[in-house]
Amino acid sequence: MSNTNDPKYVRDKVYTINVSDLIPNPQQPRQHFDEKEITALAESIENDGLLQNITFTRSDNQLIVISGERRLRACKLLEKSTIEGKYVVGDLRTLALIENIFRSDLTAVELSESVAALKDQKQCSNDEIAKTIGKAKSTTSEILSLVNLTEEIRQDARNRPEMTRERLLKIAKKDDANVQQEMYDKLCKTLETHTKTPKTPTSKPAGDSIKGNRFVTAHVSRINKLTEDLQTSSEKMLEKNKKPLTDEDIQLLTDAIDKMREVIERMRQQIVNGKE
Repeated sequence: MSNTNDPKYVRDKVYTINVSDLIPNPQQPRQHFDEKEITALAESIENDGLLQNITFTRSDNQLIVISGERRLRACKLLEKSTIEGKYVVGDLRTLALIENIFRSDLTAVELSESVAALKDQKQCSNDEIAKTIGKAKSTTSEILSLVNLTEEIRQDARNRPEMTRERLLKIAKKDDANVQQEMYDKLCKTLETHTKTPKTPTSKPAGDSIKGNRFVTAHVSRINKLTEDLQTSSEKMLEKNKKPLTDEDIQLLTDAIDKMREVIERMRQQIVNGKE
C-alpha cells in the first residue's frame, strides 16, 4: 500500500493514512453516531481487523473522510495510529450524499432528506434521481414525499428505525401540520404499545451475546427489518381489503404462514447445531 506523505493521490488506490490526518466531511448529512455501536465496532476491529477500507478525498490540502466515519471513530477508540483508505474524487457534498444514500442502516427520514438534497445538488428531475440511486420511479417519489413532513416530525423520526417509509407516507400526504402531528402522535403511541409487550427472559442474553459480532448483528438487523416489513404489509393488506376474507383467502394466508414457520424452525435448528 502507498503512503500518504506523497501529495499526489491516484483514484481508487488504497493508501495507509495517519488517523490524525483525517477529518470528518463537513458536508456529511448524517450527524448522529451511536456510541454503543462505535464501541461494538471497535471490539469487532480488535478481534477481526478492519474488514472494509474507508474512502477519503483531498480538499483544501485536507484529507476528508467520505465513507467510514464510524470505522475511523472505532480506530481512534482503539488508539490505532493508521487506517487503510481508498482515494475517491468528486464534490464533497455529492460524494457524501451518494455514499449516505447507499447505507443499509439509514432511517426513512434520513434517506428521504439525503435523496432530496442530492436532487437539489444535481438540479435534476425525479426520473433522473431515480436512475442515480437505482430505485423505481414510484419508490423514489415515495422517498421524496417524506420531506413534506413537518420539521418537528422529521426531527423525532430521524433516528427511529421503526418509523418506516410505509408508516410515514400517510402522514406526509396531509397538508395540515396539526393533522400530521395528530397522526404521528397516534402512530407513536401504537408503536409504544407494541414495544411494551413482555419479552422472554432469554431475549436479553441473546442481545448481549451479539454485540461483538458484526456479522450476527447485521443478520439480526435484517431479520428484525423483515419482521417489521411483514407486519406492516399484513396491516396494509387488512386495511385495504374492504371485503371479508373468504375461506379460500384464509387458507392461502395460513398455508403461507405455516410454510414460513417451517423455514424459521429450520433456521433455528441450523443456528443451534452451529453452536455445537
